[in-house]
Amino acid sequence: MSGAGCDTPLKALVLGYGIRGRTYAAYAARHPREFELAGLADPAAEFPADSPYPRFRTWEEALAADTGAEAAIIALPDRLHLPAAEAALAKGMHVLLEKPLGCTWDECEKIRAARARAGKMVLAGYVLRYSPYYRELREIVASGEIGELTSVHHLAAISYGKASHAFCRGNWSVESEGTGMLVNKCSHDFDLIEWWTKGRRCRKISSFGSLMHWRPQERPQGAAERCEDCPAQVRAGCPFDARRLYCEREDLRYHFADMSDAAMDKVVKESRYGRCVYAGGNDSVDHQTVLMDFDGGLTIILEMESYSKERRRVSHFFGTRGEIVADEKTIEVKPFLGGDRTVYPDTAGAHGGGDAGIMAQFAFLARKASKERYASILDGALESHRLAFLAEESRKTGKTVDCLAAGGRNG
Repeated sequence: MSGAGCDTPLKALVLGYGIRGRTYAAYAARHPREFELAGLADPAAEFPADSPYPRFRTWEEALAADTGAEAAIIALPDRLHLPAAEAALAKGMHVLLEKPLGCTWDECEKIRAARARAGKMVLAGYVLRYSPYYRELREIVASGEIGELTSVHHLAAISYGKASHAFCRGNWSVESEGTGMLVNKCSHDFDLIEWWTKGRRCRKISSFGSLMHWRPQERPQGAAERCEDCPAQVRAGCPFDARRLYCEREDLRYHFADMSDAAMDKVVKESRYGRCVYAGGNDSVDHQTVLMDFDGGLTIILEMESYSKERRRVSHFFGTRGEIVADEKTIEVKPFLGGDRTVYPDTAGAHGGGDAGIMAQFAFLARKASKERYASILDGALESHRLAFLAEESRKTGKTVDCLAAGGRNG
């Protein structure tokens, strides 16, 4: 959905100038017909020296300022999502809120209540929905070409580099400081599942997972607290060596504002990202499997895996008249009657074009959608969060959860 139908640009604050905030701000700056940036806020970020926008050191300061902002794009640390969203909504702003919306189900319910009081929109940062690849995949699944769905096997392969960065060394390595890995990373995947199963209720959910490898017990003999201090022979055999991941490779540098060689050298020597993966105090799981039973007998398996070489999602749909295999590059449709075909959707751009898509949609909906639509937009996002929290409840208790009886209780 293009934002070109907007009557005037949406004046928006960007709260949080990390990787997601920078991405959203860059889109807004490139699309002045859709957005007018009212300001940028972050306590630690290095803002562009030539930035023409007001700059604030805290999100509270930005919301209190007389900027004329109509919307807030919230890309702050997870634990700040609730207070920032409540404050922005109370100011009468629409909100684009990074996932997870809240760190607990109770926080999610508070955001629902705040949105209802304000009568504004809260759009979750589920960028995958807005990529051409996932939109085409959903259309094929919903078309009935492979009959009625019987089961879906969905793999979210994080990759050992990305997982060690974010969930071992990084901001999401300790569950008590935000959410666990499943809620944080795979809220995207629960959203896709909610999208694919529109109209069906998840009846039961069961989940298993653990922190299996990045623990002190698995630490190689002789390994130091930091990779820089590790003996050469130990580093040579460690795929998680920080210098190898950040200096010799470039695919993880996008997490940092300064991606230069000199900056990466400093990251390895001085920051948390130079710590040994076996000695960082992390407790987030490194792999998890979720089993779901939906109305009509449909079953879905979601598998989250850190120890993959590539970062990708692979979805395998089984139906009464065929199957679909999709790997974020191609979609293979294999009906039982007739020939197979392969679809090659457009996958260009960040998140396969999803980052641009969600920003265009945010501007459009803020101008054109009804208050009833605003309510349904958030309700769908919260249902995917509910399933993620219930899966965590199952993992922690070792019990299968009756989702219908559970209602909205927090896992």
